[in-house]
Amino acid sequence: MKKIYLAVLFLAMIIPLHAQSKKELRKQRDKENYEKIKELINSKNFVFEADWASTQKGRRINLTTNPNYLKVKGDQVIAYMPYFGVAHTAIGYSGDAGIKFEDTPKNYSVHFNDKKYKVVVKFDARNKNETFNVTMTIFKNGNASMNITSSGRNGINYDGKVEALKD
Repeated sequence: MKKIYLAVLFLAMIIPLHAQSKKELRKQRDKENYEKIKELINSKNFVFEADWASTQKGRRINLTTNPNYLKVKGDQVIAYMPYFGVAHTAIGYSGDAGIKFEDTPKNYSVHFNDKKYKVVVKFDARNKNETFNVTMTIFKNGNASMNITSSGRNGINYDGKVEALKD
């Protein structure tokens, strides 16, 4: 009986230590992933690709079969994102109503939230017809959410992933 009691006591002491170490391992892994994301964003050499778009009216559209991207290449941003929403001004779209621009971003800023392991990138960009305000929130695992507002249309949100830009 005494051996069983000692065995139970021993297990009661070991199990919390094991749970604590799992929690510490997960926290360490999260921190390492976040550091990799910070390094990627600081390199200014990454691409965002969306899996989903959400309109202001709440419609959610699967984009996995639609080509789309927002690339940050040094001091250039290049976007080709599908658009689903309402335009407020008559702008010639030449057959494709997507959000397209290639520009040197204005007001480019990066904010690192080391406590919540997320990064917020903001900038403004233009094409010949519109001005766009872009806010991208990147999480420790590379998942990201991007909001684009325009001078001529309703805003739209995209959910996807940020990865290193491949040549």
